Amino acid sequence: MRAFIAIELPIAIKDALSKIQDKLEAEKLQINWVKSQNLHLTLRFLGDISSEQLIQIKQLITEITKTASGFKIKLEALGVFPNAHAPRIVWIGTNQPPLELKQLAKQLETKLPVSGIPQEERSFRAHITIGRIKSRLVTSDLKKAFDKVEKDVINASWELKCGRITLFESTLGPGGPTYTVLGKFKIT
Repeated sequence: MRAFIAIELPIAIKDALSKIQDKLEAEKLQINWVKSQNLHLTLRFLGDISSEQLIQIKQLITEITKTASGFKIKLEALGVFPNAHAPRIVWIGTNQPPLELKQLAKQLETKLPVSGIPQEERSFRAHITIGRIKSRLVTSDLKKAFDKVEKDVINASWELKCGRITLFESTLGPGGPTYTVLGKFKIT
């Protein structure tokens, strides 16, 4: 099964992000927008895991969340991965992730190899994927679209309170991925 670890978003933030997607979509860019119900803040993509790995991963997450502290994240940044010259992912996130979030991500990264999940080569970046770019875009068109929503993102008062993390299964289908909760883990 394909799995990932994430922080779920409240409906109010999903609705606000959906409005940003609508404004960007009006610019007629070739971007596949993530469905509102699938928006989440990714902590770690795991890829394909076995049933045995699932059991180990749940145990690891339980151990990690017992020592973690709840925190708040202010969403105030809009960007693309991997870079502006070859964008593939459109995201909203934070420029200054709280220390507790960084520690949580680091603990996951440090402990997941025990279950056979290789360490991520890229450094952690707190983000919510809102769109995937499937074909090459003219970067000036993307910049123009971003200029139209950047103030909305910067001035928004989106604050995400994190008191738990969720382990999801992602099943790919013709209408996009479907997410199934495999476990919810309360942060003490």
